[in-house]
Amino acid sequence: MSSSPPNDPLPLRPPRSPDDDDAVMPFLEHLEQLRKVILHSLVAIGVAAVISWSLTDRVLTWLIAHTTGHAIFTRPEGAFMARFKVSLVLGVLIVAPYVFYRIWSFVGPGLLAKERKIVFPGVVASLTLFYCGLLFSFLVMTPLMVRVLVGFGTPTLAPQTEIQFLLDFVFMGGLASGLIFQLPLFIGFLTWIGLLSPALLFKFWRHSIVAIFIIAAILTPADPISQLVLAAPLLVLYGLSLILAVVIHKARRKKQALREQALEP
Repeated sequence: MSSSPPNDPLPLRPPRSPDDDDAVMPFLEHLEQLRKVILHSLVAIGVAAVISWSLTDRVLTWLIAHTTGHAIFTRPEGAFMARFKVSLVLGVLIVAPYVFYRIWSFVGPGLLAKERKIVFPGVVASLTLFYCGLLFSFLVMTPLMVRVLVGFGTPTLAPQTEIQFLLDFVFMGGLASGLIFQLPLFIGFLTWIGLLSPALLFKFWRHSIVAIFIIAAILTPADPISQLVLAAPLLVLYGLSLILAVVIHKARRKKQALREQALEP
């Protein structure tokens, strides 16, 4: 009587060869490229900040003259830290386009052609609007707000503005203004994904104008002229948002109509 042959043991896996790492190398290469992008961006910011150090005296003099007119520092390192903060912000603003270029060179090849046609112009427009918001804040909004707030003082309540607080106020105001100036792109994006429509925006345009003037009144608790100065660019941005929403909505409807025609027998 013959016995059944024993079960064959599980086959041993062949030893790994260098070729097995081919599927891993692209991911590691992407990490290396990302590391280079971050490193080059930080180096560029550092170099620009060092170069901008020579401008910090003029920038601080201009900024103080157009806001409080006088500022103090209460710690021995206060003046140095103020100039360091200004040079760092200037460095970031100067090399922001280069940083965007480096990020785009890393992300762009991985996008589809239709995505590149949308993302690249959108980011360029976002940077442009952000710089416009910064200029409006530094030249108009922040000096106006500081003068209004300082004006609440009395003969026995004189302002003594610490330079670090003043810089934080100015830079945060610039950041907020730069983000507010993204309104056309934000509304355009919501229209592009179908959450908003021009009909809805035009339906509530009166409510939007009232909201804009309320925001201006809150940010500038002063005379009507100050409110108009702040409300004017917001109204322009809202008008641009309506135009952009109409253009995007028409493009979506045209694309949808072409798609339906292609599906027809």
